[in-house]
Amino acid sequence: MLVVLLVLSAVFLIEPIVSNYPDDARVFPQMTAAVVLVGSLLLLVRNYLPGALGTVVNESINITTSDSSAQEQVAQREAEQTGSAPKRTLGREYGYEVNDTVFMVVSSTIYFFAGWAAGFLFVTPLFVLAYTAWFRIRPLLCVALAVLSTVIVYLFIEFLLLPLDQGQILDFSPFLDPIGLVVGVI
Repeated sequence: MLVVLLVLSAVFLIEPIVSNYPDDARVFPQMTAAVVLVGSLLLLVRNYLPGALGTVVNESINITTSDSSAQEQVAQREAEQTGSAPKRTLGREYGYEVNDTVFMVVSSTIYFFAGWAAGFLFVTPLFVLAYTAWFRIRPLLCVALAVLSTVIVYLFIEFLLLPLDQGQILDFSPFLDPIGLVVGVI
């Protein structure tokens, strides 16, 4: 298995160079391949590594078990939460009992399809406002998070040249041309 990982990482290191990928498109696969290559090499030669490095590489870690203190903390937190009042959500204020997980899955699905249809640049601030308002976050923080999310999506559009302002059904990108002029002046 480690040899397969070594071969795959070598392919992902060399392929972008051979295929003349643009420099920006090369970075992610090559960095990922470099990490996999180093990790695989360390695991292959772990019996021959010097003291401290060999100890770190040979240490067995099991992520499915936890120590007793962590279990005690979780049990204590659960006991505190069961005694406390239920979360205040917008739905609960109007008499609707909606599971938080159900709300997150449904709202994220709606966000995805609305972003696909109308463009994520325009749907993202509405989603962030609705999501934070549902969980009764302070209004000023709701607006700040919506603005921040919009700026992040816009930066993806500008620097990664992703068409997140264009939906498959509605395309508002022609209205964004003045924004580029204003940002270019600043």
